[in-house]
Amino acid sequence: MKRHTACMRTICIYHSQTGNTHFVMEELAGMTGAGCVRVVDRARYGKATIFLLGVPRALSGSIATVDPTEIDVQDYDLVILGTPVWAGRPTPAARAMIEGILNGSEKKVLVVCTSRGEPGDTAAIMAERATAKGMSLISSHHVTFSADGSRNNEEMTALKKAVMDCMEP
Repeated sequence: MKRHTACMRTICIYHSQTGNTHFVMEELAGMTGAGCVRVVDRARYGKATIFLLGVPRALSGSIATVDPTEIDVQDYDLVILGTPVWAGRPTPAARAMIEGILNGSEKKVLVVCTSRGEPGDTAAIMAERATAKGMSLISSHHVTFSADGSRNNEEMTALKKAVMDCMEP
């Protein structure tokens, strides 16, 4: 897809642990000219500690300590939020990133989650948290990645189309 030249100011805000969510969000930013903010969990999970510590925290709805702690979206029209799926839930860092959004009221929001399996309740939880901050949900999307790192192209195409549709005047 071509890079969009519309005037809608867009920002991609996301947490990525293995790089899959990063890959998706960077591709969206590249096609829209969006700014990108990658939120980093200060816990710095390794492969084993994701399952031992991170997944139980995701299941319990914990909120991580992240960098940056606040993200001001006042100058943007569309906010694209991204997270990996951990046990059918958003990561603790993704929960924190939404909590840290400033001036999100009445902003359009699009939710993206990535995983190797089913998304569970991830998109619904992200959407609920964003709308609780006063944001207006446009749509939610899931992009599946295989064990070899290849993504589901149909899901990615649908996501790109949804983003481009948001940007139409």
